[in-house]
Amino acid sequence: MYKPLLLSLFLCLTGLAHAQSNASIYGTLTSDGEPLTGVNIGIADLQKGVTSASDGTFKITGIPPGTYLLQASSVGYKTFREEISFSAGEKIELNIQLEESLLELDQLVVTGTMRETYVKDSPVKVNVVSSKFLNKNPGNNLMESVSYINGLYNQVDCGVCSTNSIRINGMEGAYTAVLIDGMPIMGSLASVYGLNGINTNIIESIEIIKGPNSTLYGSEAMGGVINIRTKDPKETSSLILEGYTTSHLENNIDFSYTPDTEGFSTLFSGNGFYFDKFLDQNGDNFADVTKRDKLSLFNKWSFERAQGRKMDLALKYNYENRVGGTPDFSESLRGSNTVYGEAIRTHRFELLGTYELPVEEQVRFDYSYSYHDQDSYYGDYRYQANQQVYFGNLIWDKQLQFDKQLMMGAALRFDRLDQTFNEQRLANGSVDERFIPGIFAQYEQIFSPVFRGLVGARVDHFEDHGLIFSPRVNLKLSPSDHTTLRVNAGTGFRVVNLFTEEHEALTGSREVVITEDLNPERSYNMTVNLNQIVDIGVSVLNMDIDAFYTHFTNQIIPNYEFANEIRYANLDGNSVSRGVSFSIAHNFPGPLVYSAGVTFQDVYQQNGSVKESLLFAPDYTGVFSLSYGWDSIQTYIDFTGRIVGKMKLPEYPDAADVSKVYTEQNVKLSKRFSEGFEIYGAIKNLFNYTQDNPLIAPDRPFSDEFATDHVYGPLQGRRFMLGVRYQIN
Repeated sequence: MYKPLLLSLFLCLTGLAHAQSNASIYGTLTSDGEPLTGVNIGIADLQKGVTSASDGTFKITGIPPGTYLLQASSVGYKTFREEISFSAGEKIELNIQLEESLLELDQLVVTGTMRETYVKDSPVKVNVVSSKFLNKNPGNNLMESVSYINGLYNQVDCGVCSTNSIRINGMEGAYTAVLIDGMPIMGSLASVYGLNGINTNIIESIEIIKGPNSTLYGSEAMGGVINIRTKDPKETSSLILEGYTTSHLENNIDFSYTPDTEGFSTLFSGNGFYFDKFLDQNGDNFADVTKRDKLSLFNKWSFERAQGRKMDLALKYNYENRVGGTPDFSESLRGSNTVYGEAIRTHRFELLGTYELPVEEQVRFDYSYSYHDQDSYYGDYRYQANQQVYFGNLIWDKQLQFDKQLMMGAALRFDRLDQTFNEQRLANGSVDERFIPGIFAQYEQIFSPVFRGLVGARVDHFEDHGLIFSPRVNLKLSPSDHTTLRVNAGTGFRVVNLFTEEHEALTGSREVVITEDLNPERSYNMTVNLNQIVDIGVSVLNMDIDAFYTHFTNQIIPNYEFANEIRYANLDGNSVSRGVSFSIAHNFPGPLVYSAGVTFQDVYQQNGSVKESLLFAPDYTGVFSLSYGWDSIQTYIDFTGRIVGKMKLPEYPDAADVSKVYTEQNVKLSKRFSEGFEIYGAIKNLFNYTQDNPLIAPDRPFSDEFATDHVYGPLQGRRFMLGVRYQIN
């Protein structure tokens, strides 16, 4: 009877002795004196690791005696690596300070391959923009920041109502797929009005792929992809409060709250913006920018599940009311035929999430739903529309061997667009319903330590156009740790929603003429990227050179050559977007960081021997950013700017048909205090450049000559900003 008891006692003592012989390590992870939450730290050889807590602390136990490589990594920071020797029972304290990484090579991305991978390992070239870069030029929505990213351009489509879109390498905004957490919830209606509802305070990072990506993301990804990764509730500060006002009386407030919870984490965030001042700096008797009031709410949930399976859910609501026009126009005069104004009221709701199935294989279901409703007046013309987008992706991700990876998936998308034109329902234009099933697959292989490749294909079915096939090939060659060459080739397609994407069809006075049935646009693209890292003393310089060529067929381009008409048809010839892009980012161990980039592009259409530049495609754009900090006094300065070359404009009598070269620059000075308090001041549009004549015939807004689509430069002049920020980690 004593034998079982003695055996149990022996096992307990053995286990206790073994536990006492194991070592442990603990400490705190920080950056610039601030604790870092959600940093992955561990020992790969032992498959042991943890995530740092909200105060930056970590502890790893049960480490057998020996020497191991400890690693700590987080998005936006250089990976920390250090060999540490552990003795039996030893407890080691190690406080780690991570350095920010502007090289982007140590950052995790998902857009290029639909799975998490490091930038340096991805065969698809992905540019990553951190939230810290967005904060260098403070604003209340994404569109205020994209123009300071190399190769991207914020095109203002309407000089009265200030609608805008994102161009990549000179291609129209409708060719860019905008995703949130990998979900394509931006339908055609939202491509004009929904982008202003994405607040920078919910953004963790932005991933950008230039060139067609329809193989993974379908129709909207014909020219490129912008994926907005929202903040992870597990890795955000407990409380953030921020507000600013400007000399133009723009008022903005943001908040973010992450409560302490068990079994799940959640983030509540909100933004409010109010601006009610009539500005007319160019003297055309029209407001330079719209009056606006906006409310945006965001809530994200992340649930803890067995075996680390993922389950996330996010909800977002956006309300915006914008009013532009002559001084006497107000919202109460919506639809007036005597006092000209344009007024757009928008309600938008989004739901998105991901769920990993409880099966042995790695299978996940990504889903999203969006509802967008707007009521718009353009002078006395009324446009009402609502669009719903349902989307689901079922993805099987299989590691065949350590060097071979297979991904297969099925996608289902349903779009319903309901429109009323001047309170009339058109027989062939009011309701557009699209049920789009698709399947896709991609195979990735590491052929050697220096060479890897990826091939993929997708097939989508459209009721009106049948099956559309989109393949791609991506190759990556890394002859050294400092040199990487990528070659990407693929196809894209786009099925157009004319009235929602081509906003100029609804503003101004030109009559819309559709001369034929519009077929899907197609594109064929090749991009070559060379990434070179140069060690300069103790600093590191990261250089990127891109050459791109995209060939379009069936492109739908507005034709302004006929008086008082905009004619739409598939292009008989072809169009091309080609060019080169160069960017550098120099990271010093001290307080100085700078980056710069320039893109030269030639965007044109060709019919036979006739070659003609496309509208609103600058021949070059350049961006720069310079930051300097004095850590001893917690004071920092950021200087950002862009320069935009000449572009072709729509032709109107007595109006320029080519734009001027201009530059727009901003400076921000911030001071941090103890207890998470910060105050900052900024000057936006430092040199006060604005376009002189964004409107055609502004003195006759109800006439046939009036037009709002002649905008190429900034419409709002210099303004001063003062803001405060309070953060509890």
